[in-house]
Amino acid sequence: MEYSFIVDPERMVSEVFRKTMVAAGIDFEILEDGTIKLPEDISNEKLESISKELKGFGIKIQTKENRDIVEEIKIYIKKMVYDGDIRNVKISEMLSDQLGFSYPYLSNLFSSKTFTSIENFYILVRIEKVKELVLLENASLGEIAHDLNFSSVPHLSNQFKKVTGLTITQYLKFRKK
Repeated sequence: MEYSFIVDPERMVSEVFRKTMVAAGIDFEILEDGTIKLPEDISNEKLESISKELKGFGIKIQTKENRDIVEEIKIYIKKMVYDGDIRNVKISEMLSDQLGFSYPYLSNLFSSKTFTSIENFYILVRIEKVKELVLLENASLGEIAHDLNFSSVPHLSNQFKKVTGLTITQYLKFRKK
């Protein structure tokens, strides 16, 4: 008999983090933006020990000194697309406000590290979300286009084809096989 398990990666990561911190006896606070606030009096030895343990699960502790701004951009864009209403949101303003840098600086940094633009990454994330939504079959393309801030269904379809190389219909047929 064959079994398969369905795992929610975000929930798993947060549960691993929570259990590690509780086992180490460290209080923490999860802020609105998803970052974790640790006590100021935590020793470097304890922080390094926790960091090593979490690294085994693919969780990296990031400080203001070693922050990866490109990863933060990716996280904010994914969070915006998957969790929020992206209608009438200017990515440039949102990223500048959240990260505390000018958009031209963020854009140049992102492009130099990823060899693509923030705008292109935003399109890729939205197309990934489109793939999920069309497989659920409970929303029309018009609703999906509207919710994911595409100007129209043809615009959505053109972007989908450009990114995936398939029309939405071809994608659905491929996935159903």
